[in-house]
Amino acid sequence: MDWKLKPASVLLVGLLVLGMSSAINGQDLNEAKRAIKKGDQEKRAENYVEAISAFQKCVDITTQLSSDEPGVSELKLAAQKKVTKSHLDYANELLKQEKHDEALKHYKKTVELADKYNQQSYGEKARNNIPQVYYAKGRNHASEDKYEEAIELFNKAIEGDPDYGWAYIRKAQAYRQMEQPDQMEKAVAEAVAIGKKTDQPNIVSTSNTLAYRYFYNHGAKALKAKKYEAAIPYLEKATKYNGSEKLHHYLALSYGQVGNFDKAIEQEKMVIDSKKGSASNEELAKYYYTLGSYYEKAGQKANACDAYKNAKYGDYKPNAEYKIKHTLKCQ
Repeated sequence: MDWKLKPASVLLVGLLVLGMSSAINGQDLNEAKRAIKKGDQEKRAENYVEAISAFQKCVDITTQLSSDEPGVSELKLAAQKKVTKSHLDYANELLKQEKHDEALKHYKKTVELADKYNQQSYGEKARNNIPQVYYAKGRNHASEDKYEEAIELFNKAIEGDPDYGWAYIRKAQAYRQMEQPDQMEKAVAEAVAIGKKTDQPNIVSTSNTLAYRYFYNHGAKALKAKKYEAAIPYLEKATKYNGSEKLHHYLALSYGQVGNFDKAIEQEKMVIDSKKGSASNEELAKYYYTLGSYYEKAGQKANACDAYKNAKYGDYKPNAEYKIKHTLKCQ
C-alpha cells in the first residue's frame, strides 16, 4: 500500500486540522466567556469562593489560547483583574467578620496575583490591610492574656506599617500586663514618636497616659502601704508623663517620710504654684501647712513662718497660729 500522499492530499489534511483547531479554539473562547460571566454573577451574589473559581477558570482557558485570536487578550486581562480584585474584596469581608486567618490568606493571594498580573493598586491596598489583620489578631490574643503571642503579632503589624501607632500602644499595654516596665516605656516612646511624626495627638496622649497610670498606680499603692522608699521611684517616673497636682503632693509626702525635706519642699511648692489663681485660701491652706512642716523640719524657720502664715485659713487656722506664736515664735 502506498502511504505517500500527494501534495493536494497534504493540503487537504492541513486545512482539516486547522479547521478543527479553530473550532476547538472557538469552543474554548466561548467557555472562557461563560466562566467570566458566571464569575460576575457569583460576585454580585457575594459568593466570593465561586466567583474566584470562575474567574480563575477564565484566566486558565485564555492563557492556553493564542493571543492572536480575536478577543482573547482582552478577556484574559479582564479575568486577571477580576480574580485579583475578588481576592481583595473577599479578604475585606473576612476581616469585617473577624475571620483573620482566612482574611490574611486572601490578602496575601491578592499581593501575589497583583504582582503577577501587574495590578499594583490592588496589591497596595492588600499590603496596607495586612497590618490591620495582625493588629486585630494581636488584640484577640491580648484579651485572652496571651501577651507574648500578642506582642509578636503587633510586631508583624509594625513590620508591615512602621507608622502604626496603635500597634505600639497595644504592645506597650501587653508589656504593662507582663510587668515589664522597661519594655513598656520603650514601646510608649516609639508610639509617642510616631504620633508626633504623623500628627496624631491622640496617639501621643494615649501613650503618655498609659505609662503615667502604670507608674502612678504602683507609687500610690506603695505609699498607701507606707513603703515610701519604694513609692518614690514610681512616682518620680510618673512625672515624666504627667505633672498632676496629686502626683507632686504624693511625692512630697514620700520624700517627707524618708527625711528628704529639700525634695519634699520642692514638690509641695509645685502643687501650690499649680493651684494658685484657681484655688481659694482655704483650699491652699492644707498645702501651705504641709510645706511649713517641711521647712520647719529642714531648719528653715523664716520660710516655715511664711508658709504657716499662708495656712491660717479654714480648718488649718488654729494649728497654723499655734505654730507661728508658740512653736516658732515668728515675728
